[in-house]
Amino acid sequence: MILFAALYLFTLDDGLRPGELEGGDLITHQYAQVQGRPSNAPGYPLYTMGGWLWFQLGRAVLGRAHNPIPILASYSTLWALVAICLMYRLLLEVTRGQGLPQAGSGRRVEDENRCWPIAAAVTVFYGLTYFFWYYAVTTEQYTSAVAWTLAVVLLAFLWERERRDGCLLALAFLMGVALAHMVTLLFIAPPLLWFVLRTEPKLVRRPRLIAGVITLALLPLLSYIYVYVRGMQHPEWRGVGDWASTGQWFLSFLSTRQGRSELTWSLRPLFTREFPALIWRELTWPGLIAGILGIAAIGRRRAIMLYATLAIYLAFCWIDRLGNWFQVVMPAYALLAVGLGAGAGWLWQKIGERGASGRVVRVARAVIILGLAALVIYRGTVSYPRADSSRRAEDTGLLPGWAILADDPPAGTAVLGTLSETLALNYLTEIWGLRPDVRSVTSAQAQNLLTEGAPLAITEKALSLVPAEVSPAAHYSALGRTLVALSASPARHLAQSGGTALGELRSWRHDFGGELQLQAGRVGVDRATGETVALLIWQALAPLSQDWAVSVRLTQNGQEIAQLDREHPVSGAYPTSRWMPGEVVADAYPFALPPGAAPDGIKVVVYRKLADGGFVNLGVANFLLRSR
Repeated sequence: MILFAALYLFTLDDGLRPGELEGGDLITHQYAQVQGRPSNAPGYPLYTMGGWLWFQLGRAVLGRAHNPIPILASYSTLWALVAICLMYRLLLEVTRGQGLPQAGSGRRVEDENRCWPIAAAVTVFYGLTYFFWYYAVTTEQYTSAVAWTLAVVLLAFLWERERRDGCLLALAFLMGVALAHMVTLLFIAPPLLWFVLRTEPKLVRRPRLIAGVITLALLPLLSYIYVYVRGMQHPEWRGVGDWASTGQWFLSFLSTRQGRSELTWSLRPLFTREFPALIWRELTWPGLIAGILGIAAIGRRRAIMLYATLAIYLAFCWIDRLGNWFQVVMPAYALLAVGLGAGAGWLWQKIGERGASGRVVRVARAVIILGLAALVIYRGTVSYPRADSSRRAEDTGLLPGWAILADDPPAGTAVLGTLSETLALNYLTEIWGLRPDVRSVTSAQAQNLLTEGAPLAITEKALSLVPAEVSPAAHYSALGRTLVALSASPARHLAQSGGTALGELRSWRHDFGGELQLQAGRVGVDRATGETVALLIWQALAPLSQDWAVSVRLTQNGQEIAQLDREHPVSGAYPTSRWMPGEVVADAYPFALPPGAAPDGIKVVVYRKLADGGFVNLGVANFLLRSR
């Protein structure tokens, strides 16, 4: 388990792809576990409350500034490690009586020396399968489903052998846990009930035991009080729909209306590119065949229970191929791995019973171990590059949010951005806990905030929305590389124009034709993008009848090394003819400089293009960035 813990933590998810922020189980579970809100219907209350506690503990130990994604993903790792332990213990159970020969006696030791080499090898093989590994290092609930299933099977087998009522009561409690977690896990309930009653029919004559079983099965349902209360406290979490009361929403939520709408209720087509091809690609053909056949080696009743469970899983996968079929595919992989171990253990025992010489037995058993080792090596080699979720180059989903926060917006700023920017900003402020005073808003909300004079900013990519959706008369001033401040009245003072995100401003004063004055500026590196950004602070000295363009050039040793021209300031969105006399406007110019470039000067040209293709300069200014 220690080795698996190290492996999973080394490959733990630490970033988000853009598409992951747009929806899906991964991002839904993250918000649920951080905010203590219901997850997908019917809410996964027990799992979510456990995830919330896990996240709070992780933040307390690692600090609030620590990346929350690995903390959230490690909750899946926790359940994966539980599943690994249960898999090993279950494999020891199904290979019971198939142990290594005791030295000098020829007798098998059925306790500590059960067939642990096979149990260990199959456990490692299963732990390296792609889907289990992937879901062990990302924020999903599937490893808990595997752990639950293995715990149920192990308890059932232990009860069959020992007939302890405690095992039955524990099974009853786990059935209730499934009702408060993933209801699809209960597909194992009918085969399990048959297994128990077939083994001990007289159980139906024990009313006290039956009462205890029912009580323990219903006990976890109390966790749904949490779903009701959180839905009552936060109506905005209820999703799309109209409900007359919290109770009406609660009943609709429990019915999993959305999940049921995804059911296809069709057994056609029987085979697709994904299913059941995923199963043999995951377990390999030898592993799948050995797993199916090997289940027969664990005893008739046990085998019937597992085969019936797999048959129910199979039917559900065809019916729900567009929905939640992974909820049963993941436990199915685990049961087939148990069959693989049981089959290998049966073969291990039969080799020893043939009366062959000790050398032949050792060689034959070595072949079994080598075969399992080959499966382990193959599975691990194939799975690693796909399951490794750490430091992925495609994890760029949060970059738009980092770019917004890099501009250090004033306290309480509301930000209007594109969808990708909004999702990234929401994650950083709500999940990461950075700048909780900054929030994203819609166009309608921005319109109201602009009228109220509240701090409001828009991203460069969303600037085109302002005239039509916010206000055609809004005034603009750049806050940095990404953000532009919006206001209903023109800024009259330097402090109102922002511009401190790139460092302290320098006094760069220059009059351009008595119409414009460059008051200050700064050249710095944007923390989010790594670009070199020139920030210029302008003031209109008089009414501007012309739309002036601005050209900014960076120089090194007197030579121009970069140039950016804009027909209108503020990313082309704010023509100078709209500037009011006395208005202060900040404008940002980003440059992607080549490696080794070290600008030591800046040149600013204000000009306009003539109809004949010529140019008229209003003025040219040069400033040193550092001493030569």
